[in-house]
Amino acid sequence: MSRLNSILLVGCLLPAVAMASFPIDVEMNANGVSVSATSADVSNVATVTLTNNGSNTAQCEATFISGPERPFPRRTQLDAGESTVLTQHFEREITRVRVSVNCKAK
Repeated sequence: MSRLNSILLVGCLLPAVAMASFPIDVEMNANGVSVSATSADVSNVATVTLTNNGSNTAQCEATFISGPERPFPRRTQLDAGESTVLTQHFEREITRVRVSVNCKAK
């Protein structure tokens, strides 16, 4: 009986965990550089992975925007072939995050 209760409890929690995910919209402005971006989320943390596919060094700024909270800019420099992850933790419950990524050649 205890095992059945445990299985039911886990089954009830799975939809709540699945609903904790939120969409991340990435707007990419790669001015003359070949940089790609992918996004993911973990709990209340939004992540953007930037990869420099070009042959030049790129300076990038990603601004995380979520509703009423102030925008959070994150800056990085990517050498040719380099990849990095930029993250932002939010205090409030997230429904959607917009990330504006601006890159330029150094």
